[in-house]
Amino acid sequence: MSIPDAVVARRHPVPTVRPAVPADHPAIREVVVAAYGPYAGALPPEVFPRYLADLLDLDRHARHGRLLVAEVAGRIRGSAAFYPDSSVQGFGWPPGWAGGRGLAVHPAARGRGVAGALLAACERLAHGLGAPAFAFHTGSFMTGAIGLYERLGYRRAPEFDVDMNAYYGMADGPPTRAIAYVRRLLATAETAPDDPTLAVPPPGRDQRRGTSTEEAA
Repeated sequence: MSIPDAVVARRHPVPTVRPAVPADHPAIREVVVAAYGPYAGALPPEVFPRYLADLLDLDRHARHGRLLVAEVAGRIRGSAAFYPDSSVQGFGWPPGWAGGRGLAVHPAARGRGVAGALLAACERLAHGLGAPAFAFHTGSFMTGAIGLYERLGYRRAPEFDVDMNAYYGMADGPPTRAIAYVRRLLATAETAPDDPTLAVPPPGRDQRRGTSTEEAA
């Protein structure tokens, strides 16, 4: 590594993903609010508080799956919920598909590979479980996130799109879509689902460099 490379590495530490513990919940909530708060105007005022409360219900997400955090230089800068069976989320995913929920990156850490590291960790868990697919939703208004996911090779699955307004109890008005993305997986036994380490090196260069927005619904 050259001296300039070393300087860049110090300025942009590699994210480390690990399982969350209850003591991490306040930091996770801080990240989620910072990441999703700017979208308050993209949803009807009756819907956004319910949406945010859903994302912040960490105890429920932990009961059905596991919470992950991404640390940068020792600080929690990203989080996600991994679901071994996404059908329990109530979004119409097929039983047995693994999935993610509430991927969030603090605005101060965007572009540092946090989202890519969390997604890699989720896929590693999904592979270990033998899941046939890893899937998630993102808001149709999260254009930066959409661009990131498509560059990472996720494919649209419009048959699983959800009207967020209807889901959160607003029957009237035009729909706001949570659009579905999926990656089909080749199940392997390479990683056990109860692997306690989860320290996943970031994927290739394209995955390390995010955009200005890195969230999923």
